[in-house]
Amino acid sequence: MYMQKISKLFFVAVMFIAVLTGSACRTDNYVNTNTLRHLYSIFKNGEIDECRYNGKTVYCAGLNAYDAGSVVYDMDGNRIGNCNYAWGPVDPICNQLENCQVIYRCANHISGEPFVDKYGLSR
Repeated sequence: MYMQKISKLFFVAVMFIAVLTGSACRTDNYVNTNTLRHLYSIFKNGEIDECRYNGKTVYCAGLNAYDAGSVVYDMDGNRIGNCNYAWGPVDPICNQLENCQVIYRCANHISGEPFVDKYGLSR
């Protein structure tokens, strides 16, 4: 009986430390659902990438059209860059995005790449 109580107490202590450690290491790696739903409403016929810029999460989105370009948004959905290479020089942020991954891509995308919906935006 005494050993069971000690084991339970040890388990609770380990779980508590694990939760504290996990939350202390996070920066902004959460999903901003409101921003993503807003971007999806604009770019549902296109693609949305999740990238890193200066250690923060940003989104780069573009429509499913040749020479459409893309726009970079911060976590709150504010436009912070324009990346339309067809119309000349682009904003410096366009060449500073890192670790980009597609989180949404419409079906029948002009790239020929498959449909992606990492966060279930199309549901």
